[in-house]
Amino acid sequence: MSGTVLELAEKALVALDSIGLASLYADDFAFEDTSAGIRITTKDALIAYFDRLFAWPDVRFSNVSFFTAGDRGAGQWTWEGKSQSGARFTIRGASLFRLKGATIAEEIVFYDPRPAYA
Repeated sequence: MSGTVLELAEKALVALDSIGLASLYADDFAFEDTSAGIRITTKDALIAYFDRLFAWPDVRFSNVSFFTAGDRGAGQWTWEGKSQSGARFTIRGASLFRLKGATIAEEIVFYDPRPAYA
């Protein structure tokens, strides 16, 4: 694949590709889901996190737009799907990145999860 690491992350997120997404992280990365209070530092745990997220009914990510500024990056995304009760939800979120070469060294995600659990 060609493109910057965050362009590749956009594509993998939209494709719901947990393995491809995890491959973009540095060996010594940190991923933090602030809303869930989760901090992940191993690729196996990151793949499991994305696998659980991508398994929600009718899940999809759209409006994914990341940008790079030196060794930092940021972006927004929309997470849609059906809650466990079957109600449709749409959640807008944001990610902050710290980059290390052609990899993601850190990602912190911010969103309000309440609509997904309605």
